Amino acid sequence: MTGKGALLLAGLLALAPLGPALADPFEPKSHRWEEDYAWMAAAPAPTALGEQIKFLPLNPERSAWLTLGGELRQRVDNVHNGQIGLSSSPDAVSATTRGYLHADAHLGEHLRVFGQLSWADEGGRKGPDRSFDESAPDLQQLFADLTVTDNLRLRVGRQELPLGDQRLSEVRETYNLRRSFDGVRLDAKAPGDITVTAFDTRLVINRPDAFDDRDQPGETFRGLYVAAARPGLDGFWLERRRRASTYAEGTAPERRETFGLRLHGDREALDYNLYAVGQTGRFGTRDIRAWALSADLGWTFATAAWTPRFSLRADATSGDGRKGDDRLETFDAPYPNTSYLSTSSAYWPGNAWSVFPLLTAKPSETLSLFLGAQSMSRMSKADGFYYSAQNPIALPTGHGQVMMRQVYTRAKWEPRRGLTFSATVIRQFAGDAVRARGGRDGSIVSLAADWKF
Repeated sequence: MTGKGALLLAGLLALAPLGPALADPFEPKSHRWEEDYAWMAAAPAPTALGEQIKFLPLNPERSAWLTLGGELRQRVDNVHNGQIGLSSSPDAVSATTRGYLHADAHLGEHLRVFGQLSWADEGGRKGPDRSFDESAPDLQQLFADLTVTDNLRLRVGRQELPLGDQRLSEVRETYNLRRSFDGVRLDAKAPGDITVTAFDTRLVINRPDAFDDRDQPGETFRGLYVAAARPGLDGFWLERRRRASTYAEGTAPERRETFGLRLHGDREALDYNLYAVGQTGRFGTRDIRAWALSADLGWTFATAAWTPRFSLRADATSGDGRKGDDRLETFDAPYPNTSYLSTSSAYWPGNAWSVFPLLTAKPSETLSLFLGAQSMSRMSKADGFYYSAQNPIALPTGHGQVMMRQVYTRAKWEPRRGLTFSATVIRQFAGDAVRARGGRDGSIVSLAADWKF
């Protein structure tokens, strides 16, 4: 760990009191624009500074107000044989730091302006810089909400775009800089507790200097997402266009449409999250025909000590069956939550199937423990192993389908509102096909501290 990282981690630890964390109306959310402190207009003024900045009146009637907040996160990763030994720089100890500051101005009944600044730093990691590792201060989000009616809202500007449970479009939380888009979004509420989200956006790419982020040339993302709270059924259509995409088949312009259904909910001790996804479109002169299936089933023992939950998740994504034909069958999620496919947040959901049992327990209100194992295999031997987006790794045939197996342990401690500490250990075992390519067993040890205020 760098000296700067150690100092910051020690400072965050000093914020942790001895008492338990208690949920309260000031609890920060992952998406800070979802926080709403309108209720404070009629409440007694709080005494703590961290609560006072949540409602700063902008007029005597207190019908307009400003909310301030931010986040500071320090993470240290010790990686041995990264990418299961296939990386050009397999060993590294890296420290990443990120900071966010936001201001949320509610300017009356119909208009709201939200702005967020970001800063990120990375040190110790070997290899070429990645766009999401570090940046001078930049504009992470700046959008205006126009609330036409109670059931209709238009959002215009730079914004994060989480959809549903973020399986297919996520804010990139596990990396140093979150993902944002420039564009428009329309949210509507329909009778029967149905929400409809329509959007037309362009991906924002981080650049290293201050306030220099720009849209990715030739890349657009648009779609429609409909969610019914009862019976927990989502339907979606998403379209992503790219000037150039890379698969084992090659590199070419791409237009990919993703459509499908998600069924989720719970019945007593059982909870479930099911996906069925199809894809069509064009990759150069080739037709795209791809699919994905996912099932996550959990059972919570509510009356047992530590309230254990056992879950079993199975994922399958199609791979290309034959190279050089007129069809691309490799599944590619638009902007996925990579941690759902692998706890190391590195493997891309394409040409893979995996099984992942997981046990979760809560010894106390503030401590959560996780223990899991995973086996991941290629769906098609003719396709590559997609360790990361647009980076297919060719594996030799005749050595089996298993790419890797891993054991995962994690502890998460939340001693007070907005403050989280976590420790993660992942041990990875390379499959025969990966070993034949030069891969080796590896490990990842991560420590993180995150403070939202």
